[in-house]
Amino acid sequence: MQARLPLPDANRVDSTELDFLRHSRILNLIPTAAIVYRRDLDYILMANNKFFDLCHFSDEELPTMHLIDLLPEETDTNVTGDDTRPVRLRLADGDLVQSAMRVFSLNVTNSLVVLAFYPPDFDPQSSENTIMSSQIDMMDPFSLLNNLNEQNSSKSLWLTCSEIAKKVLNAPILGLYLPQSDNKNAFIKQDLPSHFNCSQLPKKAGLDTAKIPAYHFLWQSDQAPEHPLHEFTLSKDFNYAVLLPVRDDKVCFSILFATGLTPIPSTETMRFLSVLANHTKTAYARLMALENASKRLQTMRHIVQIERGITENMSEGLIVLTPDLRIAEMNFAAENILGYAANEVYLQDITMVLIGNESLAKLYKSAQQGISTIAGTNLLLNDRHGNAFPAQLTCVPVSIDDQVKSIIILLRDLSQTEQLLQHSRQLEQRAFLGEVSAVFAHEVKNPINSISTGLQFMGMTMAPEDPNYNLVMRLQQDCQRLTHLTDSTLTFAKPIEYQPLPLNLTSLLENILERWGPRMTRLNISYLFESEPPNAIVLADGRAIEQVFVNLISNGIQAMDSDGGTLSISIKPAEDSQPPQYEVCVADSGTGIPDDLIKHIFEPFQTTKSTGTGLGLAITKRIVTAHKGNIFVESYPGGTMFRVLLPMATLEEKNDK
Repeated sequence: MQARLPLPDANRVDSTELDFLRHSRILNLIPTAAIVYRRDLDYILMANNKFFDLCHFSDEELPTMHLIDLLPEETDTNVTGDDTRPVRLRLADGDLVQSAMRVFSLNVTNSLVVLAFYPPDFDPQSSENTIMSSQIDMMDPFSLLNNLNEQNSSKSLWLTCSEIAKKVLNAPILGLYLPQSDNKNAFIKQDLPSHFNCSQLPKKAGLDTAKIPAYHFLWQSDQAPEHPLHEFTLSKDFNYAVLLPVRDDKVCFSILFATGLTPIPSTETMRFLSVLANHTKTAYARLMALENASKRLQTMRHIVQIERGITENMSEGLIVLTPDLRIAEMNFAAENILGYAANEVYLQDITMVLIGNESLAKLYKSAQQGISTIAGTNLLLNDRHGNAFPAQLTCVPVSIDDQVKSIIILLRDLSQTEQLLQHSRQLEQRAFLGEVSAVFAHEVKNPINSISTGLQFMGMTMAPEDPNYNLVMRLQQDCQRLTHLTDSTLTFAKPIEYQPLPLNLTSLLENILERWGPRMTRLNISYLFESEPPNAIVLADGRAIEQVFVNLISNGIQAMDSDGGTLSISIKPAEDSQPPQYEVCVADSGTGIPDDLIKHIFEPFQTTKSTGTGLGLAITKRIVTAHKGNIFVESYPGGTMFRVLLPMATLEEKNDK
């Protein structure tokens, strides 16, 4: 019994319903006249041969008809369930015949239904109509078949399939077997809800997958068992077993197994189960296609994210060109280097954006021909503001099937590289100068000592009235200054190994201020000293730290003019420092340090004094750093403040002292 009406096109029914109607052959299972009707659109989609035999419409007539053409009286097409309603059915010759109509739903919205027509005196309870009644009742599970297409995971799909089979068979035991993950030919029982009663079934199906098509899908106890599931049926004294594989031509995706006493499934029931398996296979194939597409999409998104992360975090500028040299994409680094936003230059000619001191036409032409090239020797490019900078360009063509599809330009700004090279050369020069200075200081120290000794002897033998006495005194002072310069140079050039011990920093600063007190009094300089706590203990080399604060106090005194001023020194615990440190502030009310010099104040040979060596603060910085501390300077018109951070001595270190 075939449905003679061709399936409708997609404008009359959606693709899911098309698949459902095509694969289920739903009308084949109905032993009476029936049509498939789309209620919301008033379309007759299919009819079986019984309907054509009853009404005598042609294949060409029925697709153009609406329900009112068949049922001229107003008819309720809501789902009736087990009930029927009387209708008058119009035949092709115009006659009206009395009939009984039953409505079965094919989807959850009840928009797609089956209208089954049978004689008005049809009694489902009569013995002669028992088979027909059961066949018509088979339509109820069809409302569940469409649910298979609505499942979004294979787990829910297999459960829905099992529920439908359980309802149709009404078997006391039903189990689901799926292929083992590491062996697709071995089927393992799955966990199902308790009403399936499958816990007593064997864990493994024990089926030969090559023989599945040859097995009896409906097996009865008077037949020879073909596999362990049949033997299980015999052990329970059941009368039948149903084996329902869901498979295509090559692979078996799942196996449903049911067993029971009576009633033994009818031919129509087995035909429905075949439809169920076929429809489940289609739904599973759709799910797998969606899952594979989702995985591919996720992989592509992951690749795009990686690519985007790489391009956006590259230090080099990246510019992607179309084959005709127009800008398709530009990363953040290229925007920073050139000063353009990517949307400003989108589809602009690259020759209007990359402008330099030499033509890049040959570079682009080679890339268009599929040849990678590099330009960077003496290349200067201009940003959007006209500022020139040294750069290196790499042009890489991207070809597919020997055809250039895009060109990638890697742009490197060499300005920072040049600055690093210059800084490196300066460091090398300073290192060389330090070595030369150390050698020079060592070599001249002895002659200076000899000259100083001679001048002292001459001064002792000369009377103060001698006209050369003052000259000799000045020469002695110059020798002392030269000796101090050579000592400072040697101190800076040769690193010293310090021996840090717990040191009372408060007492050290008090002693230094006491020594410098008379001189500050003569210069009209007052000083303030505060220490919190009263005895701040640091871990330091005493002689080295004394040199640090002597330098700072000396610089502060020299910075104040002849009218005097105030020198303030304070000790307090540093805030938020790890490990704990003390902060020593040395502030003077002098003229301050010029802005152009303060950035280099701790570098060698930087000084604001005409007679200074420029090594005092450099040595101070080196000593503080060697003690795992730090030093900062703040200056403003009317004063300068140095902040020195030194590590506190721990309790154990204090006790060791």
